Amino acid sequence: MSLEINITTREELNIYMNVQRQRLLKVMEISAVPMTPKQLSLKLELSPSSVTYHLKKLQSIGLVELDHTEIIHGIEAKFYKKIPATVNLKGDLRDDLYEEKLLLADYSLNNAWVGFKKYISEISRENKMDSEVKGDFITGTLYLTEGEAEQLKNMMLKFYEEHSTPNSDAKPWELSFIIYPEKL
Repeated sequence: MSLEINITTREELNIYMNVQRQRLLKVMEISAVPMTPKQLSLKLELSPSSVTYHLKKLQSIGLVELDHTEIIHGIEAKFYKKIPATVNLKGDLRDDLYEEKLLLADYSLNNAWVGFKKYISEISRENKMDSEVKGDFITGTLYLTEGEAEQLKNMMLKFYEEHSTPNSDAKPWELSFIIYPEKL
């Protein structure tokens, strides 16, 4: 089971919700191998010193760690990796951080939606056949008891947990899953 990191203070939330740090975490997650600030800077189009600064901030809340160092051309290179962790924002609490948490949720969901639209657009340009299209978007209403809703959530969390570690046979897939009781 992955580590759970609870974001409870304004400082932690400010560190976590920074857009550049969200981008950094995404690149590290997709790349799935330890990377140097220089390697990350090339992917993010940021300076290596800026990436190092953001890595240190993420390290302070337990989301990134130094994996190893190597001597490359006589210079010590530091390789960082993202720690497999579930970040809990405690979004159900109506505290003084509530609005910022909603903003972060909007950002995360919008990023997934933008990525999906980009994927569909690329498929359309490449004239791929239906059998080659892999992404999907499903929306609708399910009729569930409280127990079934909890079972579905737990099933998704378990599946997510089992597939959140990179392996050589798999490629990264973006996932957004929202479930809530509808009000009539």
